[in-house]
Amino acid sequence: MTATTDLMPRKPASFRIDERVLDVIAKLAARSGVEPQRYLENYFFARGKELGLILPSAETLGETRGGKRQGAGRPKQQHEIDAHQPNHPMTKQP
Repeated sequence: MTATTDLMPRKPASFRIDERVLDVIAKLAARSGVEPQRYLENYFFARGKELGLILPSAETLGETRGGKRQGAGRPKQQHEIDAHQPNHPMTKQP
């Protein structure tokens, strides 16, 4: 059986795995500069191609969230928090 990736979305999954294996996955992912989930996906995608379970011409899905947004996930700076407080000079109406 072969699978194609044409319009194939990512599917949530969970597994119970030996903690030592999880540590190895985390270390290998860090060496590759990717998150563990991405590392596993890339590894098994390549392995699936080697075994003929994924078409040789198939490509990984890559980033499907639209990419990293500037400032996404960073903590707010104190001046940003203060600007939203009532009676702050930047929020007073003229």
